[in-house]
This record gives sequence, C-alpha cells and structure tokens, in this order.
Amino acid sequence: MQFRPIDVALMIATMAAVPALAADNPPRSAAEAGLTAGQYIDDATLTTKVKTALLSDSITSLFKISVTSNQGIVTLNGTVDKAETIDHAVKLASAVPGVKTVIAQLSLKVN
Repeated sequence: MQFRPIDVALMIATMAAVPALAADNPPRSAAEAGLTAGQYIDDATLTTKVKTALLSDSITSLFKISVTSNQGIVTLNGTVDKAETIDHAVKLASAVPGVKTVIAQLSLKVN
C-alpha cells in the first residue's frame, strides 16, 4: 500500500496531537487520578462542601476563591482584600467536617 504525502502528513500531525490532548484533560476517574474510588468521591464532596461554605458567607462570597482537596487537606487559592479575610476563609474551611488541614495560598489584592 502506498501513501500519498498528504496522508503521511495527516498521520504525523494526528500522532503528535494525541499526547497534547491527553495532557489537557483532567482525570475522569479515581484510577486516573491515582486514588481509590472512596478517596476520589470524598475529595470531590469535601471540595464542594468547602466551596458551599465560602459562597454562603457574606464576606468570602465577594471573592473568587478556588478550592481543591486531597485526602482531607484543603487548599484555598485566590485574591482577597485583607488578612482578616484570609483568616476568615481558613476558619470557614476548617469548620467543614472531614477537613484535616487548610493550606491558604490566598494573596492580598494590591490597590
């Protein structure tokens, strides 16, 4: 079987694109994330509960704070107005059942 140059070019481009596409997709299952099913669900549930606590609060809801969880360790990222808001966000997150530790990677907004 003989390939035309355009066919070869398309095959090479397709093969080069596959790893790049895979890198952009987050894990869709516990196995892909390297976790047990229970850990994956618990982390997702914990993240949701912390996000809900922050969005339900009159102070922290004013800021875009992202939340990730890994085996009970919650990380908060984003920018807030003052140090007291960081402390408040940490207290809210810490009060969620299942949270073992809160890592605040929150920065202060510069005026």
